[in-house]
Amino acid sequence: MIRKNVALFSLIFLAGAISGCLTAEHKETRIKLNADGKSGSGVILFSNISSEPGDTADVSKDDFNSLITEYYQGRKIEQENKGMKNVRKNLYKVEGKLMGEIKFDFDDLKDVGFFRYKDSGPFMYYTVGEGFFTSGQYEASNGSYAGEKMPVIFWEPDQREFYLKMALSTPQEVRRPLVALFQDWETNRH
Repeated sequence: MIRKNVALFSLIFLAGAISGCLTAEHKETRIKLNADGKSGSGVILFSNISSEPGDTADVSKDDFNSLITEYYQGRKIEQENKGMKNVRKNLYKVEGKLMGEIKFDFDDLKDVGFFRYKDSGPFMYYTVGEGFFTSGQYEASNGSYAGEKMPVIFWEPDQREFYLKMALSTPQEVRRPLVALFQDWETNRH
């Protein structure tokens, strides 16, 4: 259930406004286990956060407002991901692109969608959710990706740090970068 919540968070973060859609080029996830091999901390980085027009209309302002009020300043991430604790969010600009970063702690690796066979086998992460709840297209990891027919990443049983990168949009998709709206918002809030 928690795995579904993590996938749901990703979907909700990307879904944004009904008429438009928040998206990003990539989602990079880094997980580090504590000495107990069960709890730990994580970072999710969204690169080049953008708006996809809805029905050819520019809804980037609505999408940006949703990003700020519901996710950055709001508690939607925490409400949708009960397994994440001490959630810290940050938005910033890098090389002309809007980046989003979520840092968090967790009590059990299962809370962030990772599994182990019989609690001692390899670590596993299923990269595709049920139906509409997708995590994106696999790009890279520090584990072994089984492939499109079996979209699972495997890590050795003694692994303590996990990395995976997913593409959330393709270059062919029309996107409106939100970095200018972020710069205006940041200037006006000080």
